[in-house]
Amino acid sequence: MIPLLDGEQLLQDLETLAQIGAAPGGGLHRIAFSPADRAGRDWVEEQMRAVGMQVETDAAGNTIGRYPGGELGLAPIALGSHTDTVPNGGRFDGALGVLAALACVRTLHEAGVQLRHPVEVINFTAEEATMSSGTLGSRAMAGSLTAEAVAQAAYDGRPVADHLRAAGLDPTAVLDQARRPVGSLAAYLELHVEQSGLLEAAHIPIGIVEGIVGIRRYNVLFQGYANHAGTTPMTERKDALVMAAPFILTVRDVAVERGIVGTIGTLWLEPGAPNVIPGRVELGLEIRGLDETVLADAEAELARQAKQAGATFEPVSTTSPTLSDPRLMAALAAACDELGLAYRRMPSGAGHDAMRMASITPQAMLFVPSRGGVSHSPDEFTEAEHCIAGARVLLAALLKLDADLDQA
Repeated sequence: MIPLLDGEQLLQDLETLAQIGAAPGGGLHRIAFSPADRAGRDWVEEQMRAVGMQVETDAAGNTIGRYPGGELGLAPIALGSHTDTVPNGGRFDGALGVLAALACVRTLHEAGVQLRHPVEVINFTAEEATMSSGTLGSRAMAGSLTAEAVAQAAYDGRPVADHLRAAGLDPTAVLDQARRPVGSLAAYLELHVEQSGLLEAAHIPIGIVEGIVGIRRYNVLFQGYANHAGTTPMTERKDALVMAAPFILTVRDVAVERGIVGTIGTLWLEPGAPNVIPGRVELGLEIRGLDETVLADAEAELARQAKQAGATFEPVSTTSPTLSDPRLMAALAAACDELGLAYRRMPSGAGHDAMRMASITPQAMLFVPSRGGVSHSPDEFTEAEHCIAGARVLLAALLKLDADLDQA
């Protein structure tokens, strides 16, 4: 029998946290390491202690609450997300995952239930990309944070290291002292708002995340010839933007044909004057998908099309897909079935702390609908019933994993 999670308390917690860093226009400014971020983290820590958790802050600033287990020698099952926001962000992104995890432990505490495994609730620091490329706290915990990342500029132009020092953290210690070894956690589950409109459109309350997409980025350069726009006949031009235009449409077609997404998010045009024919155009391109084979095929086709169009095609970065653990996905599906909630399996097109944790422990995520697919915005909204349903699935899956993991 699943103890009943107090949904009204979860909604109240969401409302309380949303007042910390609230802006007059309705958005939230809990940017990592800001006073509002620290105030939000302090409030979450108080709530952790109130439900019987021992709390520590690691060298990266991650807040870790531990609810003791009853069986010696078992690694904790971790639940978590983050409470920092983008500038003028929403109240659900990250916060729902932390507060739903807290609600799970509160339910156990108030029911006098102790699981076999300890339960950790982790409020990761600096998940949003305000601190260079984001997921700073989970990268530090997974041992993948680099000195180069700490030296990079944050959203305000200052080095990330300066923000760490201002928060009382040692930029050198954050690279290794927050690291946890492989196997130190039995599993990691994260609840998050979808940040897209697929669940809402399908009227499905739960998404079980099969994995977090891989991302491949490229620079594509078209070299034309700059000349006077008023005196050069159309038949004699070598317009770099005209050369690039068909390729831009090709990106869309290649993505649609393969069931992935492709985006040209930046375009640099030189010399950039209205009376000069563009002599050089550089495109910033990315593709995202869950299947490495499909991504490789798309890359090969895009490289071929770029060469055919007279462009150079240069890979910039590659992030591999992070697949969810089958046992954890099965536990989430069984939890949905037990609660009578419909679900669909789906990829995550955005990055999350879970993708970092995958290198040290099995991980899985569940999504709840975002109204209109809006996120990173004051208009971000998830219905109360979906917040509560997601938290109850999280609790039911936690109980199933506690019973099944580490059994011979």
